[in-house]
Amino acid sequence: MKNIIAKISSLANLSACLLAASLALNSSVVIAKEVEAFRVAEPKIVSLTNPVTSFGVHIGDKLSRKVVLEAPTPYQIAESAFPKKGTKDKGIELVEINVETDQQKSKTIYTVNLSYQVFINANTPTVMQLPAEKFTLTGGEKAAVIELPAWGFWFSPLVTGDTDVAGKNIQPDFKPPLVDISAHQTRLAVFLSMLAASLLALLYINADGNWLPFMGGAFAKAHRQLKRLSKTPTPKTQADEKLALVCIHQAFNTLYRANIFARDIEHFLTMRPSFRKMKGEIEQFFHDSNQSLYSIEACDSTKVIANLVLLSKQFRDCERGV
Repeated sequence: MKNIIAKISSLANLSACLLAASLALNSSVVIAKEVEAFRVAEPKIVSLTNPVTSFGVHIGDKLSRKVVLEAPTPYQIAESAFPKKGTKDKGIELVEINVETDQQKSKTIYTVNLSYQVFINANTPTVMQLPAEKFTLTGGEKAAVIELPAWGFWFSPLVTGDTDVAGKNIQPDFKPPLVDISAHQTRLAVFLSMLAASLLALLYINADGNWLPFMGGAFAKAHRQLKRLSKTPTPKTQADEKLALVCIHQAFNTLYRANIFARDIEHFLTMRPSFRKMKGEIEQFFHDSNQSLYSIEACDSTKVIANLVLLSKQFRDCERGV
């Protein structure tokens, strides 16, 4: 009986030990997870991009930094906590700052772009640095600070020495080479020649004056006479109509070098092939002319003269070879 009781006590003690060990292990795991959660929840710098080169920087050059900050909820960075544009520090001026905010479920991502410009009066190469920045976060149990470290670089003066040395190093202005425009001049001359020829052609085709050679032909003169006759303010009479017909007959006679009648039309077209396309109109003109000159019936002289003005222009175009 004593042995049984001793065995039971031993088993009870072993179970108690195992239970205590299990509780201790679980407690350590829970504590570790809480510590890890607390550590992850701290604000931090996710990435930092500094200028590509750290040497050969001259006065007036711009240097840019990009920093990405992570602020877990409920932390946030107030707008007033960011560096101010125009801030100067040891020859370095913050000339531009741009902040982009990405609000996520459990955190806020801040992308900060900083642009600095170098202004310093140094005659020898000098070590300079972009200033360190601090970002204060609020909203948690206590304020947190993210520190952006300074970034060093070498400043190189444009000329080492004083103004005398600078004067000796001044280089003369370089005269740029002339651009060969001969090809463009040739094209321009060709285009201007084509333009002038086109304008002369339009003038030759449409002008009523006698300014150019071959513009003062027989039908050109007849057309000018008919236009003047049609523009007179007085009512048109049968005499005016006969005068208009005579003007066109005289033009035909001048080109035919003799008096031309209806029976001579085919011979006339052989002499002047440019008029062949108007054969029907010419035959109709001689027919209407005989009716008007030898008929005693009155007709609308104004309309007849207007039609003769248009017909004389067509004959003038044939005369000019248009």
